[in-house]
Amino acid sequence: MPGGELRRAISNLSLKAVSLGLERGCRLLVTIAAAPVLGQAGFGRFAFASTVTALLALSTDLGLGLWTTRALARDRSDGARIVRVGLTLRGLATLPYGMAVAVAVLLCADREVRVAISLLAVAALLNAFADHAGAILRGYERFAEEARLNGARAVATALAGLTGLETSRSLAGLSAGLAAAATGGCLYGLALIARLHPSPMAARRALDRALARIALGQSVPIWIGGLLSLLYFKIDTLFVRAFAGDAELGAYAAAYKFFEGAHLLPAVVLAVAFPQLARAHTDPDRRRRLERLLAACLLALGIAVGAACYAGSSTLVAWVFGPGFHRAATSLRVLALGVPLLYLNFGLTHFLVARDRERATTWLALMMLALTVALDVLLIPQRQGPGAALATVLSEIALSACCLGVLGAWGAGPRKLRPAQASPRTDQTAA
Repeated sequence: MPGGELRRAISNLSLKAVSLGLERGCRLLVTIAAAPVLGQAGFGRFAFASTVTALLALSTDLGLGLWTTRALARDRSDGARIVRVGLTLRGLATLPYGMAVAVAVLLCADREVRVAISLLAVAALLNAFADHAGAILRGYERFAEEARLNGARAVATALAGLTGLETSRSLAGLSAGLAAAATGGCLYGLALIARLHPSPMAARRALDRALARIALGQSVPIWIGGLLSLLYFKIDTLFVRAFAGDAELGAYAAAYKFFEGAHLLPAVVLAVAFPQLARAHTDPDRRRRLERLLAACLLALGIAVGAACYAGSSTLVAWVFGPGFHRAATSLRVLALGVPLLYLNFGLTHFLVARDRERATTWLALMMLALTVALDVLLIPQRQGPGAALATVLSEIALSACCLGVLGAWGAGPRKLRPAQASPRTDQTAA
């Protein structure tokens, strides 16, 4: 790798690591502060409301975030159209999202949870648009601007979340604070995009239907795979609550916060590397070298982080959440066994998308969801939180094997693309 390219890669990794680390750290700070105030049962209700709104918010994504990054990385000459179509489609998806949230609120019997879902739904929607702004900036590899966006969102989340929690000492106050922070983050993200592309944000233009059809044709499989993957990661929350109650869910949710926090390192690496992976899809030798390097780095990082979580499980839980959450340590030790595979799978699934094999990720996510549900039903009634953790680890093992099979153990060449898939651009004469 040339010296200039290496320095740029290190700089981008540093920017992404610092900004994303700050964002995750501030969210963790709010979580740590909330746990003793809400109690184990209240913390379980917070985990449940957060899971429901996160699942519903993904319905507005339609896979357009990753599609936008990939499209811009490959061809920036048509950036304004790509940005405008992505934002318009995401805006249209907010209507069914609002209806789904209303149904979820009506179906919930607990008044405190209903209020939390309503407020966290607003936060989740606005955070989704801020995330899309970040995807646009990554497509242009403007990591400094994305770092400022993530940093601003992190500070807002900590200040508003802690203020809401301290003021009301309740789940509703915490949720209101998070919604206020999300509002500021969304407005700042859209302002950054408006400076980059004023016309898509300011002008009222008819939807470019030709490009929209291409975008949805390529992004919807990514979206379905992402939705199934989120269900695969979050479905155990629903089963633990159903089979073991809010208190056990609170303990398991505390352990899972460390597992979620472990996503930080692979997220940083892949956010920076994905534009390069997308451009290398037609160069098998370059793509193979890049994939092998990333896979080795991710696996090594996963082993180190997993070992640290396993060895320090009791200390970490007691230090972060307090002695009242001691049951979380057992679940954390089990989850730690899956961290190396989690890191590897983070890379493998991105390799598939970079190769335009998003439909394969959809089928894999569906298979893993079915496996996880079966394992949850089998393990949670007897083992409770540690059973859900074991189901997660077994699913990660299965996902690694399936991804390696689809990728052909690195040896498969790039898929021959259909003309419509070769580029997000369309014939300028199209309707």
